[in-house]
Amino acid sequence: MGENKALQRGFSIAAIILIAVSAFAIVFFDARGLLEGESATFAGLPLMAIIAVLLLGVLIVLVIKLKNTDTVENMIASVAVRYAFFGWFYVFLIKFADMLIREYVNDYMFFEKYYSPIYLMMNSFNVCVVGTLVIGLTMRQLPTYKIAQRKLRVGQILLLIMMMYGLTLVGAVMGLPIHTFLSSFTPDNPQSESVDLSGLLMGSGIYYRIICVGILPAIFEELLFRKFLIDRTIRHGEFISCAMSGIMFGMWHGNFQQFFFTFFIGVLFAFVYIRTGKIIYTMIMHASMNLVTTVITMSLMAELIKKVGVGDSINYMSEDELMSSIMPLLLLLLVWLIIFVSFMITGLVFVIKKRKNFKLFLMEGELKRKEILHKLTHTPEMWAFFSFALLLFIHNYLPDIFAYIFQ
Repeated sequence: MGENKALQRGFSIAAIILIAVSAFAIVFFDARGLLEGESATFAGLPLMAIIAVLLLGVLIVLVIKLKNTDTVENMIASVAVRYAFFGWFYVFLIKFADMLIREYVNDYMFFEKYYSPIYLMMNSFNVCVVGTLVIGLTMRQLPTYKIAQRKLRVGQILLLIMMMYGLTLVGAVMGLPIHTFLSSFTPDNPQSESVDLSGLLMGSGIYYRIICVGILPAIFEELLFRKFLIDRTIRHGEFISCAMSGIMFGMWHGNFQQFFFTFFIGVLFAFVYIRTGKIIYTMIMHASMNLVTTVITMSLMAELIKKVGVGDSINYMSEDELMSSIMPLLLLLLVWLIIFVSFMITGLVFVIKKRKNFKLFLMEGELKRKEILHKLTHTPEMWAFFSFALLLFIHNYLPDIFAYIFQ
C-alpha cells in the first residue's frame, strides 16, 4: 500500500513538473511571437508536443490507478486528477488548433472577420463536448450519492438570480482592477495578436455569443462543475462539495476578470444543487448570467464601437455629427447599465439580509473545515489541477508582460 502511495505521489509530482515546463514553454514562445512574429511561436510546437505526450501518459496512469473515494484525501485525489486530465485536452487542443489556424490561414481579412467566432466555437466544443466526454466517462468509475430532489418556486429562482448578480458585483470589484493592471502591459507594435476575452466577444456575432457563450456553457459547465463533481464529493459533506465546486469553477476561467465572481457564484450554484438535487435550476441561473452580460451588454457596446469606428474603420465625422449619431445608443447603454448595476446592488442587499439561510449542514463524522481545506490544498493530485488552471492565468497575462519588458 505504501509503495502504491509513493508511486502515485511520484506520478502526481511528475505531472505538476510537466505542466510547469509547458507553462514556461508557452509563455516563452508566445512572448517571442509577439515580438518577432508567428514563426517564433510555431518554433515551440515540437517541444510542446513532446511535453503533451509525456503528460498525457502520466495523467492516464493516474486516472486508471485512482478510483478510491473512501476518505476525503482519496476522494480529492481521484476527482482532481480527472479534472486535470480534462485540463490536458482543454489546454493542448485549443493551443494546437489555434496554432494550426494561424499557420495555414494567412488571410488578414479572415482573422478580421472569422477568427473570433471560430475561436469561440472551438472553446465551446472543447468544454461542452470534449469536457463532458472526458469527465463523464472517467467519473463513472467513482461512486455517486443521490441527492434528494426539491422544487423551487419561480419567485425563489428569481431571488437567487438577483443574489447571483449581487455576488457578481462583489467579485467584479475585486477582480477587475487586478485584471486591468496586468492587461495594461502590452508591447509596442506587437507582431502577432494575443487572444483577449473582450475582443473575442466583441468580434463575434450575436448568434455565436448566444449559443457558444450564453446557452451551451450554462448547460455543460453545470454538468462538469456541479453535477458530476458534487454527486461524487457530497458523501464527505456539503462543505467540501461547495469548496471544490467554487474553487475549481473560479480557477478554470483562467483570468482575474472572472475568477472572483465565478468562485462566489460557483459556491452559490453548488449550494442550490445540493439543496434541490436539480441541475436545471443552476443551468437557468447560469444562462441568465451569460446571456445578459454577453448578449445585451456586449451587443450594445459592440454597436457603439461600430458607430464610432476603430483603427482603419474609424468614422471621420464632425463632433456634432458623431454625437448626434451615437447619442441615442449611448443613452440606451447608460440606462441599461444603471438598471443592471441597481439590480446587482439590490441582489447584494438580499445576500447580506438572507445570509443565514445559506448554512451548510454537518454530516456525522465530517472532518473540520480547517482539516478539509488543508487536505484540499496539500493533495498533489489537486495541485495537478491547480497547475493547469494557473497555466491558463499565466497564458492570459505573462506573454504580453514579458514581451513588454524585453521588447
